[in-house]
Amino acid sequence: MENVRKLALYLVLAFAGIGSLITINQTLADHSGLFGLAFTAAWLFPMVIGCWLAWRRPMIAFPLLMIWSMSVLGLLLWQSLAPSWWNTILNSDGPIITTALFALTAPLAIYGYQRRTRFVAIILIGLSALNLMATSNTDGHTGSSLKIAIPVLAAGVLYLIASFTDKRDDSTEEK
Repeated sequence: MENVRKLALYLVLAFAGIGSLITINQTLADHSGLFGLAFTAAWLFPMVIGCWLAWRRPMIAFPLLMIWSMSVLGLLLWQSLAPSWWNTILNSDGPIITTALFALTAPLAIYGYQRRTRFVAIILIGLSALNLMATSNTDGHTGSSLKIAIPVLAAGVLYLIASFTDKRDDSTEEK
């Protein structure tokens, strides 16, 4: 099912390209000058470096992507447990965790295209579902989290379907 993998990858890459332009525009409109550039660089550079590592250096990328995924997972759990504290952060700076999930999606999808597809699919599905649950009890930014979570969830489901229909050993790709 190479076509399902390609569809999931192309979906995420299109989502990352269009979403990056929209997010950069929104960030620079809200925070002008150096502050806006710093906010943009805070998610854009890790996303670009993560994509390059996932494609060219998968042995280095996997532990970094797992640390990044677990960090976003921890922040989502924290947001679901302390929504009032996160409301003050979200009202002043915007959807920080949703942006971190957005920046993580493209490197994970590139990594999952050839390696550990089922594992990456479960991470994508879990992070998007947890993002929807965590942002449901915070004010204001539910729309942006829904716009982020739906393509991430769709890519995770497509990767999961591809991993079950394509009977190959993903672990041999890394040896």
